[in-house]
Amino acid sequence: MSTPSSESDALGRARLRRDPDVLKFLAGRVAGEVGSRITREGLPIVAILATGASAQQLGVLGALSMLPALLMAQVVGHLADRRRRRPLMVASEVIRAAVLATIPLAALLHRLSFIQIAVVTVLVALLQLAYRVADRAYLPFLVGRDRLEPGNQLIGGADALGEASGPALMGLLIQVVGAPAAISFDAAARMLSALGLAAVRRTEPAPADVAAISAERTGLSAGLSIVRRHPQLRWLAFNRVTESFFSGCFTALYELYALTTLHLSPLDLGLLITSGGVGSLVASAWVGRWRRRLGLGGLLVTTFALGAATHFLVPLAEGPVLLAFGLLLVAQFVGDLFLTMFEIESAVLEQTVTPDRWLGRVDGALQMLNGGAGVVGAVASGSLAVVLGIRETFWIFTAGGMLATTWLLAPSIRHVGEAVLEVRWFQM
Repeated sequence: MSTPSSESDALGRARLRRDPDVLKFLAGRVAGEVGSRITREGLPIVAILATGASAQQLGVLGALSMLPALLMAQVVGHLADRRRRRPLMVASEVIRAAVLATIPLAALLHRLSFIQIAVVTVLVALLQLAYRVADRAYLPFLVGRDRLEPGNQLIGGADALGEASGPALMGLLIQVVGAPAAISFDAAARMLSALGLAAVRRTEPAPADVAAISAERTGLSAGLSIVRRHPQLRWLAFNRVTESFFSGCFTALYELYALTTLHLSPLDLGLLITSGGVGSLVASAWVGRWRRRLGLGGLLVTTFALGAATHFLVPLAEGPVLLAFGLLLVAQFVGDLFLTMFEIESAVLEQTVTPDRWLGRVDGALQMLNGGAGVVGAVASGSLAVVLGIRETFWIFTAGGMLATTWLLAPSIRHVGEAVLEVRWFQM
């Protein structure tokens, strides 16, 4: 099946790499992703090592990291459609840097507590949500709608570079300077991300008609209504909700499982997650080839199913430390490879079928659904781990995660092609 891009992937990527504004954006993106990985994996480790957090507390922490998406995603999406997106992204990065800086400061003053880590988790997640929704809506302007495919591949590559370097750096920093001090490096990375965005010279136009945006489906549930009725977006939403619920187990318990059940070191954990970044880098290079062979719908189904299946290696990991590490290494590399291909192409689908004036609200609705399911999944997995054990909880949630594949078997997803990748549906 053909794709919405009018250029070949290689040609489109080459032209975008010569665009100074795209390069500045990508440089800031890489710096921000390196920092994000330090905090995403580092904050739970700070809670474990500095406050002795239990499995149940980590379940709560995982839930809190997704709570802003549940409560605020549609508000953020509405804001992103009524304002320029780049200033929203810059502001979120600067504020996030200030919030993160409180962790090493509190540790230095011997005042760091689980409560503070929980509050920082919520604020960082809210600011990440604002950045994420605005970013998804900003990309079509930056690269052009005819280059969404190569643009998302470059974004996938930048994110993969962050994942490939951030976790290993996090593990090394924790062993050298301690877990709380490692978070200060993310605060610095956030400022570099903001500088990259601020350096973009291309002037982003104001929303074409704010009055029209306010008039059409004015409630905060507007994006949710569109997602529910859209022939492709609703199935993507069902997939994400199911996947988010069952991946809540990994959000809440993966670090605790690796450090306490398998007795890996923070550096080992960082290397594992880094291997996932290497898999994502491979994915950003391979995704065009896979799409040409399978078609967009076939790629979405195949890559998600294969990525979800690799999660079974996580509860299988036991025995000697080297064997457990090897199984988790394969799970990270292969799982991230396939799931990154899925994420790149699902982003292309979402952006292609959604007009510019709706991008913020639609992605906000999808983030709200993700957050709600993730909150429940994280709390449920943390509680279940107390009763059954961490490994047994992983078995249950990994098997459940495979169910998310079934939503992608809907004909409007399996047979999606250029003929249906249109925005006319929104004009009904």
